[in-house]
Amino acid sequence: MGNQASKVIDKSKEKRKRTTKRRQSTITLSARSTVSHHSLQSHGNYDWLEESQETALSARVIHVAMAKASAVSQSSSISSHPSHISTSSSSSSHIPTHGPPGARRKSITEFFTRRKQSISRPTIFSENEFREHDRLQRQHYLLKSARKSNHWATLDTPAVILDMGTGNGIWALEMASQFPQAQVLGMDLRPPHEQQGGPKNLRYVEADIRQSWPMGDNSIDFIFQRNMGQVIQKDQWSHVLSEMRRVLKPGGYIELVESDLWHHNPGPVQQAFDEFFEGQCADLGLDFMFTDRLKDQIEQVGGFGSVDMRALDIPAGEWPAEAELKQFGFINKETQKAFLRNCKTFYVSKWGITSDDYDLAVGEVMEEFEEYHGFTRFNCWIAQKS
Repeated sequence: MGNQASKVIDKSKEKRKRTTKRRQSTITLSARSTVSHHSLQSHGNYDWLEESQETALSARVIHVAMAKASAVSQSSSISSHPSHISTSSSSSSHIPTHGPPGARRKSITEFFTRRKQSISRPTIFSENEFREHDRLQRQHYLLKSARKSNHWATLDTPAVILDMGTGNGIWALEMASQFPQAQVLGMDLRPPHEQQGGPKNLRYVEADIRQSWPMGDNSIDFIFQRNMGQVIQKDQWSHVLSEMRRVLKPGGYIELVESDLWHHNPGPVQQAFDEFFEGQCADLGLDFMFTDRLKDQIEQVGGFGSVDMRALDIPAGEWPAEAELKQFGFINKETQKAFLRNCKTFYVSKWGITSDDYDLAVGEVMEEFEEYHGFTRFNCWIAQKS
């Protein structure tokens, strides 16, 4: 661990002493995706976002990003990026905390506000876990904006929808509102608490995906999974996919959304982080390259038709020229920073480095996103049961 930590810190300090020429991006945002580059440049509809003084959630972040991107696009100096803004340091005087009367739905913010008030933090959730839930919610809004939808699978009138690994429950909550005729189930080892006043067609199921799922054969119309690549071990994928096939109705769809565990166009410090993370995955029995193999694994399980695989590349940082991509890049960069902050205790203890040195390395990673035109590749697999 010491050698790995030394590599990160040395590269961080070395970068402080020199000025590097900015490298041109090699990414094409529509290269491996059925989503066109033009569609990513279109103006997104953010009316479904919530704002509240009680929670520091994604609505505030995205409105800051929109205002920031608008100011940058009007500037004559495109290459000069202003410093990033985080939710904790944003001034409330510059951020609207309440939309026009009736303009925005209150259900999402109220849902999470009630949830935080009803959970005993010391015994159930740590502060880090709350921050991670907020980060995943921010990422949810980012993906919903970039994909222009909560799902890409063709859905008509599904009777039962399963959110596998529901986490903080935001996707399931929104799908319950979108499909009021459907029963939406959010399944997780530690699902959110049931909320009074929540959608009547939403409930959460406590279950271990490594065991048999508590659903009957051919009982689910649509199964959705996201951000489970760091949870499902290499030898568990076959079981998970087999359970999906078992509980899915003939003609029903699965949709899996997972990001590559490595970073694209990384700088030297980010490369060092990725090398360490790859080693941790091996120690934990996780497949660092699982996104390269998941299509084949779905096909090997059998019972599905052709697998539609798509990829969506989202910038990390404000380096794109297009206003909306700049917004997405800002939010993605903030979620990346939040992830590293949430993992600080782990990295500092594993590497035996100081808190200041870790913060220095994280700062360098944020600068590398802009310098090297970094991006995150989100992969999506859609398959219909025969």
